[in-house]
Amino acid sequence: MHISFGNKLLAAIVLPVLLSSCSTVNSSEEPVSEYQVPIATGDGLQVASVGDVGMKQEPLESMMARLKTTTDHRVHSVLVVKNQKLVFEKYYSGRKFNLGQYTGGTGYDINDLHVLCSATKSIASALLGIAIDKGYIKSVDQKVYEFFPEHDDLFNSSPRKRAMTIRHLLTMMSGLEWDDESLPYTDHRNDMHLMFEAADPIRFVLAKPLVADPGTVFDYDNGNTNVIGEIIHRASNQRLDQFAKDHLFDKLGITQMEWQMLKNNVVLCSGDLHLRPRDMAKIGLLFLNKGAWNGEQIISKSWCEISSASSLNPNQYNHEFPWAQGYGFQWWQKTYTVQGRSYSSFFASGWGGQYIIVFPDLNAVVVMTGGNWYDPETIPFFNIISEYMLPSLIP
Repeated sequence: MHISFGNKLLAAIVLPVLLSSCSTVNSSEEPVSEYQVPIATGDGLQVASVGDVGMKQEPLESMMARLKTTTDHRVHSVLVVKNQKLVFEKYYSGRKFNLGQYTGGTGYDINDLHVLCSATKSIASALLGIAIDKGYIKSVDQKVYEFFPEHDDLFNSSPRKRAMTIRHLLTMMSGLEWDDESLPYTDHRNDMHLMFEAADPIRFVLAKPLVADPGTVFDYDNGNTNVIGEIIHRASNQRLDQFAKDHLFDKLGITQMEWQMLKNNVVLCSGDLHLRPRDMAKIGLLFLNKGAWNGEQIISKSWCEISSASSLNPNQYNHEFPWAQGYGFQWWQKTYTVQGRSYSSFFASGWGGQYIIVFPDLNAVVVMTGGNWYDPETIPFFNIISEYMLPSLIP
């Protein structure tokens, strides 16, 4: 067959265009996924893909796309454990923070410690449960004054304080006056600032006047948790950080942590413990498994159940916590409704967007860290749970 020069020229022009067109179509049909299976590091967490555990990947892709296109979202990490395996792990850059101020450092990645803020309280509660399990403390109904004989004058001068129990501290119903929100932390009148300055921080807390009888009013109070930490210290004869290392962290393979200190050898346990997000996930997984880890009962099943269950509804006392329906022993509770079904959860919550959230019915744990300390959330955490996490997790 004879092909004219004109036909050859036409073929030379048309063929590359057709090939380019085909390439464009194929490219658009196969978008690049941002999802990656978490890496195994030998830190005690098993890893798998979302498909391996029956999760849907599309909602997670949508979440990552939204974070990628949202300026200054201030999410620092998102992790998901499903069916006992870490299946999602994503880190973002952000400013580091400690004791109410930015440190000047930035991060974050798999090895970076992150400040837990008040999510530390849930770990303090776990340590109390261990101390009770081991017989150092009789029960949550033991009176607070029994542990502090040197402060007996405070209880004698205010006899109603003698009714205060460990349970009242755990459930934020001590009745003690406390205000660390009306003024900045840097203000010398702020109760947190005053506690840090106090030569004896526990005496400072216990000396606060009663604004209500113990057990009658819910008032979120950082002082309460620090008294709990010192009770563990007094009862076990181990400072709280060492007690935590020996009885909790070592058993979970948690090797990196940073506690903050108050004066008089008191460990701050109402906030600002630093852990890796992976190790936060281990705490959630421990409670999901009702205190068991690698065949060992680290915390009793009964403590895990009672401490994570609701003891009260904070909304019956004030309107400061509309995002929760319950409060237990330093754990919060919330029920989500997605696709016409309800899913209960309990969770540790910290200022700035620090969360360990456990979904018992879904055999899942979600961890998030963030940097919303002095700025409102660009994408609220609870929206991320309801719009992306639960649609991915539910069958």
